[in-house]
Amino acid sequence: MSEYAKLWRNDNYKNIELLSATFKKFSYSKHWHDELSIGLIQKGVEALDFKGSKINIPQGHIVAINPSEVHTGYSGSKEGWTYRMFYFDVKLIESILEEHSSSNSVIINSPIIKDVSLYQNLLKLHMSLEEQHFDLTKDSLLIMSIVELFNKHGDVKRKETLEYKDLQTNNKAKEYLIDNCSENISLDELSLFTQRDKYQLIRNFKSQFGITPHQFLVQLKTKNAKVLLEKGASITQTALECGFFDQSHFTKNFKSLFGVTPGLYINSLK
Repeated sequence: MSEYAKLWRNDNYKNIELLSATFKKFSYSKHWHDELSIGLIQKGVEALDFKGSKINIPQGHIVAINPSEVHTGYSGSKEGWTYRMFYFDVKLIESILEEHSSSNSVIINSPIIKDVSLYQNLLKLHMSLEEQHFDLTKDSLLIMSIVELFNKHGDVKRKETLEYKDLQTNNKAKEYLIDNCSENISLDELSLFTQRDKYQLIRNFKSQFGITPHQFLVQLKTKNAKVLLEKGASITQTALECGFFDQSHFTKNFKSLFGVTPGLYINSLK
């Protein structure tokens, strides 16, 4: 396992620092962060010296270090470890929790979390901030991940006003997505249009339709693209008309939905 590290910020999310790394021999000395540090162990085991104890965090688990908590970081196995880290600005977390919970205390109860659903959402969020994704995707994953993290593993509780389905608003949001599916619709835009809290909107939409608004938008774009390809449009033209960032972004989403690349699909039509 060769060592690798990449540290960056997404241009539209300057209040989140991101790290993707593979380490075997490297170890962090004692340090702390001013930010909330949330990590995803993708391979191997990371070990921490934390509050007088050694903690091993294996593959598939989440590491959560609150602001100002002193810790180290090193390999917990001879194979090393591969992981992705978020360093969330505290003010960003507080602003999200202020909208969606009764408290804005940015404290996670345990440094190690086993939660498959949360892990997958955080992984998708991290990857979306590294690659090209629609604003609705990134915004939705950020809201869902932070609220889920604190509802289940923090010392705050979600307001009880988020339980009803709200069928009329869900249908209104769905029609808006259909009418504007070639655009890069943001979660702020959709929330303003429906006059609903962003987390509430995502939760209730998924409750009714089985997928989130951003997943619905990507499917709309991809299905519309399939129709254009059937009519003889080129891959480049189709990607542009359906609002994908580029041909690579289009191809990735097309294959994810239909199992083949646009090029292979065009060949099958001949």
